[in-house]
Amino acid sequence: MSAGSPLGAIAAANAAPTVMAGARLPPQYIERSRLIEPLLTTHCRLRLLCAPAGFGKSVLMKACAKAVPAGTGVVWLDLAGSACSPQRLYEQLCEAFGRLPDAGPDVQTSLRRLLAQAPGPCWIMLDDYPRDPSPELDACLDAMLVSGPDTVAWWVTSRRLPDWKLPRLLLQGDLLELEAEALALTEAELRLLLGLHRLRLPEDTFRDLSQCMEGWLAGVCLLLLNADEQSLRERLAAGTPLLRDYIYREVLDGVAEDIRHALFVLARMPRFSAALCEHVLDGAGTGLLDQLKARQLFIRQLDSCGEWFRLWRPFAQLLQRLPEAVLPTQVHLRACQWFASKGEMREAVEHALWAGQSEVAANYLQRFGQEQLLIGENVSHFLRWRAELPQALFASTTRLIVLHGWALIICARLDEVDECLANLAKFFPRPDARRQALLLAHWQALRGFLARLRGEPSAREHCLQALEVLTDHSWAQRVLCYQALTQQAMAEGDIDPAVHYNSEGMKLARLNGSLLYEVMLTVDRVQLLEITGEFSRAVGVLDQAFVSLRDSVRHSPILGRLKLLQGHLLAYQGLDEQARQAYEEGRAETENCGDSYAFFGYLGLGELAIRNQDMPTAYHWLREAERMMQWRHVPESRFRGILQFATGLAWLNQGELIKARNAFELVAELYESGDFLAPSGFYELLPRLQRYRAVVDMLEGHPQLAITRLQALIAESMLGQRLCLACESRFTLAEALLMAGRASEADTELRRALTEAARRKLVKPLYELQQRQPGWLARVLGNKGETLHERLQHYERDIDEPVATADDLVLSNRELTVLRLIAQGCSNQEIAEQLFISLHTVKTHARRINTKLGVARRTQAVARAKSLALL
Repeated sequence: MSAGSPLGAIAAANAAPTVMAGARLPPQYIERSRLIEPLLTTHCRLRLLCAPAGFGKSVLMKACAKAVPAGTGVVWLDLAGSACSPQRLYEQLCEAFGRLPDAGPDVQTSLRRLLAQAPGPCWIMLDDYPRDPSPELDACLDAMLVSGPDTVAWWVTSRRLPDWKLPRLLLQGDLLELEAEALALTEAELRLLLGLHRLRLPEDTFRDLSQCMEGWLAGVCLLLLNADEQSLRERLAAGTPLLRDYIYREVLDGVAEDIRHALFVLARMPRFSAALCEHVLDGAGTGLLDQLKARQLFIRQLDSCGEWFRLWRPFAQLLQRLPEAVLPTQVHLRACQWFASKGEMREAVEHALWAGQSEVAANYLQRFGQEQLLIGENVSHFLRWRAELPQALFASTTRLIVLHGWALIICARLDEVDECLANLAKFFPRPDARRQALLLAHWQALRGFLARLRGEPSAREHCLQALEVLTDHSWAQRVLCYQALTQQAMAEGDIDPAVHYNSEGMKLARLNGSLLYEVMLTVDRVQLLEITGEFSRAVGVLDQAFVSLRDSVRHSPILGRLKLLQGHLLAYQGLDEQARQAYEEGRAETENCGDSYAFFGYLGLGELAIRNQDMPTAYHWLREAERMMQWRHVPESRFRGILQFATGLAWLNQGELIKARNAFELVAELYESGDFLAPSGFYELLPRLQRYRAVVDMLEGHPQLAITRLQALIAESMLGQRLCLACESRFTLAEALLMAGRASEADTELRRALTEAARRKLVKPLYELQQRQPGWLARVLGNKGETLHERLQHYERDIDEPVATADDLVLSNRELTVLRLIAQGCSNQEIAEQLFISLHTVKTHARRINTKLGVARRTQAVARAKSLALL
């Protein structure tokens, strides 16, 4: 082979391969080992680098050519994206091998014979495969890939997806394909590239660059050329002549007019499908999407099933700035019509707004389902629309006012809900009594939920009155009333009504086929199970909720709430790392969806930090929780008491008893008067406050006072079915007895608490004892296992423990419910129908009740339960 041949040469037999000088890498080359390593080590017939212009395909293949294994030959052919016949390819390969073309019966036979004579293994690298369809070349190489010699490996870079049997090659293990998503720069690679340009960017500018360019290598390099931070920000906002010239020359030149027009239209679309393309392009889009994908014209797939796509962000932004850019009004109006016809009201509204048609947007907003507020970022979108649309439109119909109010409630912007209620009141009186009563019921439902979030006792009255009037057509409002009543009952410590209201709400959600509302109420059900100490059931119900949403919802405030609740349960079980991950995921999901429940994530992370004595991190999360709530305009009444309580726990953990007591007293002032109930999610706030006040008493040297308080709290908790809190309080009582010099009683109480904690998998209360009394806990609990979670798992109940007393006896929440129905004279069948469980399950519960109470018959179980004050 001559020295002037194309980039590369085939090595002679048993000689080291040669790569010609044309393989020079660019000055700002960065090592991309994450891509090079699999390309070099994977054994397959074809390595295909298929991506749009500017993703570094050729540079990556040159880097691999320089690292060719010893004894392997390399042939590099630059096809320059131009048309190439099989005959021309054969002639170029003959030249590279130093052979003369033969006159075989056909090109494929000649090419196969040439490759079979290659001296040892070799790589044939075809750079910039023809960009226009080339059926003959595709068919020829497809045959070589299927039946060519095993010693030849093909490397191809292409801006067009060749018509080869790629699925078959993939199944056979003969294909390694890298697409644009894999070739895009990672954040680490982007930082390396900035270093080569001697450019250090603030984190916000780096984030803007990363998000705007989406790892498009050519775009990044052209932006960074002779740039400082200020000029880079200007280029991100307005583009550069170099980028525009690159797009014209490397992408748009030579593209058919209909495809150019389609690209300019799709640049205005956040996402599109084949059907949407056909509608927006007025029938001219049939098969167009397949062409765009095959030509690698910056099409990015959004889902795993290949239905939805968008243009790569930097390419779309550049197209919008070009002189030929399509005016957006008609594009967005067509898209608006299409999405509305599919029931996708959020995107219909978005496109109407982009088209500048506010009245059309408001009209579609009327059809926005209340349940849709619980999907993705719809709440955030809804509140943004409020800022973009004329304010009069949002107050123009009762439907829009009610939707607006529920969106604000999800965000906990409670003060702004008052304005919605005032606007709703302007529609009174209605033309007839029926509509008057129905509008009042909607007002009361909204007012009742608002009162619950504010902790006002009037919530129950509003919701019950609303339920009397709301029809089946307003089932969503009825479900939310049941949720408010459930949470109100939990805040008041009434477990049985809470269970009833929760069951009614779930039944209504199921009857209307609303999985999202059912799972939303599952959050309350899990919290009920946690309060009553049924951790295993709580975890099972939570897991089932995740399974239910798995195939239907990818992003939702409800998913975020479930994750936060999962973190909470994991933290109670002492599984800190899993809890931290769940809190982080839940916080991110709820925050992205505009849900005020993100507050729970910050508090949970703060609590984990307190537990691990990482006080700077704990205070960081508490400050971030406050900042987030203030930034989102959440009234302080919604979070101030909880934040103060968490701060008190932090002070207590640091031994700052006076500061801790002061913090707890501030919380007591807010809630002990009865004017306000505990906020949702913190239903046991006051009894937990009593426990920590007792801890302060004990640590200040008043153990007897603490003992008295704790014994009363345990008795009250057992009667109220707050079995988890009762267990936690027993640990504190045991420590108070120890500090009072009553060691024997303290040991007995601690063993009792450990037995109950082990049964419930409740590790959280052991952390406090571990911090203050590590030696005593080790003596009683033992040292088997490294973590408290593992040590509690190894704890064995004393076989000589006496028969359970009323204080010891624990029936599950469901068992208590079944027992109450038995006491009312219900048959097993009637119980099954009321609780929506099977007859077999009812019999199982009844058998377990008899076993726990030590009786044989139903009448004896009722009598025994009454004697123990369980009924």
